[in-house]
Amino acid sequence: MKKIQDRIEAAHQLYVDKNFEEALAEFNALDEEKKLSNRHKFQIALNKGIIKMNLNNYDEAQHDMESALLIGKKTENLYKQARALHQLGILAKLRGDYDNATELFREELRKCSSLMPSYYSDLSYNFYEQGDVKMLAGDFVDAKMYFNHALVFAETETNYHGVGLAAKALGRLSITVNCHKEALEYFHKSYENFKLAEDQESIESILQEITKLKESMHDVEN
Repeated sequence: MKKIQDRIEAAHQLYVDKNFEEALAEFNALDEEKKLSNRHKFQIALNKGIIKMNLNNYDEAQHDMESALLIGKKTENLYKQARALHQLGILAKLRGDYDNATELFREELRKCSSLMPSYYSDLSYNFYEQGDVKMLAGDFVDAKMYFNHALVFAETETNYHGVGLAAKALGRLSITVNCHKEALEYFHKSYENFKLAEDQESIESILQEITKLKESMHDVEN
């Protein structure tokens, strides 16, 4: 039998490859194993929650994520707590519960801040999510502030994916406030960084947004 950690990594790869049902089945099987360490229990619970969130099974996803958070608290592991809070924040955002999402991301931020200076990328993703919540709630000024913070933290740690994500968000925000040329600059920055991150899915996505924006700008000019 494979070692538990090997099986967890293989199941996680199934999730990365978007084979959600297969991944969940493997994590459910892993959950039945005896003598799991707290580390393994945390990984299994959090992964199950994330997969169920992707399958739109929000109630069960929340249960699993809260289980992961509880393990983080019991073991007094701030990083595990931060990871679980981040996913719970995303789940609240998807449910449209923006106040709760903001509070969860702020609680994550408090955990991350005490782990400084080693977690700039985590801070970047946290600020990105807080910005996204603000943008969805129509607070464009605060959204821009958070996205800019996300960009700076990602650049500090040379996290190309984080830079690409923050720049893409700033581009979308610029479109929302009718600053199309600025949006195009952000989108090109996003594209260059996704290329450096070798994230093909994100590259294709931003190229589509660039094409759509250019067509929109062309129509306005004519």
